Amino acid sequence: MARLLKTKSVYYNDVNLIARPSVINSRSEVPKELNRIIVSPMDAVIGETFAKEADKLGLTICLHRFCTIEQQINIFRRLKNTDNIFVSVGLNDLARVKALSSAGAKYFLIDVANGYIPIVQAFERVIINSVEVNKLMVGNVMTADGYHNLITEKPTYVRIGIAGGSVCATSDMTGYNRGQITELMEVKHAKDNLKIENLEQFIVADGGIKNGNYAAKAFAAGADYVMMGGYFARAQEAETYITGDGTYWGGASHKQQERCGGVKRHSEGKVVKIEEEIKPLATLVDELWGGLASAISYSGYRSLTEFIGHGIFEIKQNSLPPSKR
Repeated sequence: MARLLKTKSVYYNDVNLIARPSVINSRSEVPKELNRIIVSPMDAVIGETFAKEADKLGLTICLHRFCTIEQQINIFRRLKNTDNIFVSVGLNDLARVKALSSAGAKYFLIDVANGYIPIVQAFERVIINSVEVNKLMVGNVMTADGYHNLITEKPTYVRIGIAGGSVCATSDMTGYNRGQITELMEVKHAKDNLKIENLEQFIVADGGIKNGNYAAKAFAAGADYVMMGGYFARAQEAETYITGDGTYWGGASHKQQERCGGVKRHSEGKVVKIEEEIKPLATLVDELWGGLASAISYSGYRSLTEFIGHGIFEIKQNSLPPSKR
């Protein structure tokens, strides 16, 4: 029997953050935590040029899997700060896992859109039992039960968000989607109540984070990290400009399939021409962090770490009519 939940989907643009008395005098006092910003494993964004610059700036990077194993390893080996580097693998691609492990990788991302399918949990076990794993990122899910199902004994980073990305067409194709504020707050509550000693678990907000405004709201709602792709497609170091393409696209798009050997199934991804001003990655990062640091200065907290999960939100007047709240 169909059910209608009592919860309401609240998206980033449905709410404002409410300020509190500050404990700092300037946003310049907020310590930088750029590692909490993760670059999405997008073919259009991450190439060697971008990865080196992002690594130098201190961002966390997910090296995409839409290339040969050798190409992925070559970029990994050229990066200095491997504490911030995840390597992406597809389902059941144990050969890639073992090759990357032999090259020194210990942080793995199982890059799949649907974290609810049983094979995802099964492949988590395969990876953990096959190679040395210090951190494991997995997803995507949108509910507390989906989050619980993916937690392992290893430090686990669970991507929260389905169909929210700017180049994702899953909502149009399937009807599945959920407000980011709603899902993050639900999962944060689940995380806080999962009391297992020495269990390291992290929430990664993934999808629809297009600026400092949305990033601040994601952290305030409970995200430990935010994953951004389209924002970084505007960097002059992005691979789409190295190759002269000028677009970015979803991992489930026909374009991505064509780049990996040919169209094999229907598309749940879009191709977007980049219309915004192209800027150096360092400039984009400065602008993003400037917004986040300013947000923290309004929050009543001293750092991003302290701010996480402590936002006070108010629904915008015309966003959710009273009958739908």
